[in-house]
Amino acid sequence: MFKISEFSKLSQTPMKTLRYYDQIGLLKPAYIDPLNGYRYYSAEQLFPLNRILAYKDLGLTLEQIRQALDEQIPLAEVRGMLRLKQMEIRSLIEQENIRLARIEERLRLMEHEADNLGKHEVTLKSGKAQLVATLPIRTNLPFANLPFFFAELDRHLARYGLSEPGMLPHILLWRGACICTNNADEIFEVEVGCPLVERIPADGDLSIRELPATRMLASVMHQCQLQGICTGLVDLGSWIEQNGYTISSSQPCREVYYVQNDRQLYVSEAQIPVEKE
Repeated sequence: MFKISEFSKLSQTPMKTLRYYDQIGLLKPAYIDPLNGYRYYSAEQLFPLNRILAYKDLGLTLEQIRQALDEQIPLAEVRGMLRLKQMEIRSLIEQENIRLARIEERLRLMEHEADNLGKHEVTLKSGKAQLVATLPIRTNLPFANLPFFFAELDRHLARYGLSEPGMLPHILLWRGACICTNNADEIFEVEVGCPLVERIPADGDLSIRELPATRMLASVMHQCQLQGICTGLVDLGSWIEQNGYTISSSQPCREVYYVQNDRQLYVSEAQIPVEKE
């Protein structure tokens, strides 16, 4: 048996909390000395205490925890609830990390605006017809999720011995809002693809087709972080406007990604089909 001070250390739970749980009948001591009123706990009580604390982490009130304990919810079900909560928290953390990255990139973009100088060289070129393998079109795909779809595409191509993870460039085709706005109010269609040298069979979600040749592409090479705002496209937009071009609506815009070491920062080439006004 352990004194309340000892049990507090073992469970990493404040004595004040243990006394309160005793007071409301949530976790009674295993034994109370009738002479001095000292509380004593057994090692086995660490398990119900852990379950109480788990329910607290799930957001249950103390009354709801009492009901859950009375119902004797199976351990497997409690574990499942905790795993769902774990996934929810991880998703929230990921979303906040993405938001933080966007804020950092917007600060960089403001510095870029203050400099009032072009940082990337824009070139005008033609685009040859290109055989590609693509996954199904998705609408308003969060760009921070692109690495997962790149990996999915690689798995399909690996069946034909065409890809090792991260070795082949990936192509993103999009229509609608600019790729780097991450604006949830804009509707745009996105396809993830990969260039092919020769045709392979279509495979489930994998489609094989040829992108038509493009007479004029405004192109810029830049470093791109998928969670952020790409300053290269700011230079590209300025160039298109200043040189009297318009963005063509007949063909999708393209971005070709080349993965660097940490798979978070890419060297990419944005290719915007343009027409002369």
